[in-house]
Amino acid sequence: MRALATILITLLLVASAMSVELFRYRGAARDGGTLEYVFETDCQDVPKTVSQQRAADIAADFMTTFYHAQIGALETQEFRTQPAPFWLVCFSDTIKGPLRQMFFVVLLPDGRVVEPRIVRQM
Repeated sequence: MRALATILITLLLVASAMSVELFRYRGAARDGGTLEYVFETDCQDVPKTVSQQRAADIAADFMTTFYHAQIGALETQEFRTQPAPFWLVCFSDTIKGPLRQMFFVVLLPDGRVVEPRIVRQM
């Protein structure tokens, strides 16, 4: 049993060592603290198969379900090539009034969403 646990831990460490951090940002938590969103992937050689418009559409759909927020204005959208290729899409929350927060969505070049790992900070 101990050997199996050691093997599983080793595999998890190797898998996490192969992932690449694409993007990170801090956002406000509802309780007044902060949340850090870390977008990582282990997919580095993905062909670019979605257009800029399709990437924006996928990001808008993800934003409403993941962040539970209404779609505000599409502020920026860019295709980055480092550290691995990805789409970075940014929305604002201006639908409810003045800008309070930005929301980021990261997509792989083929349109797959990179769901962030959330780190809570007090």
